[in-house]
Amino acid sequence: MNINWKDTAIVFTDPQNEVLSEKSGAWALVRDTVRENKTVEHMERIFQTAKNTGFEVFISPHDYFPTDDSWQFRDPLGSVMHENHLFARTGALTLDGLSG
Repeated sequence: MNINWKDTAIVFTDPQNEVLSEKSGAWALVRDTVRENKTVEHMERIFQTAKNTGFEVFISPHDYFPTDDSWQFRDPLGSVMHENHLFARTGALTLDGLSG
């Protein structure tokens, strides 16, 4: 495979502290999977490799907006997000109300 750093980037979707940190609100739900898959260690390795090789890294965050309260069906993590207001923001263009 021939990858050109000039037209290739690394995109991380939703790397939230709320699921990657032992101090987070969702840690009890995800800790076994995060540890077993060495998620944090692999992310660190990817970031370091990108830095060493000149690849751009982009982060696509996930936030919980007031309109998300109308979801009819939630997975277990979505339910925790809703109940605990994880990633809660008052709108797409403001950080008001985003704790931490």
